[in-house]
Amino acid sequence: MEKELQRAKDVCREIASDMEADATNFDGKPFNGRTVAEYFGNQGAAIAALAGIISTLIDRADREPVA
Repeated sequence: MEKELQRAKDVCREIASDMEADATNFDGKPFNGRTVAEYFGNQGAAIAALAGIISTLIDRADREPVA
């Protein structure tokens, strides 16, 4: 279980870093279909990864009683 939680933490840090980089990389670019689609695609991937982590944590909470 500890390995699973460490992986979740690592992925969260990676997502935060990626989102920060995206904000910087897209700053000043034209607001057109291509850039919007790419930005939304990146956000969608981040949301999907976070949803997976939250699901894992909820499953773990269901299995382990709260003290």
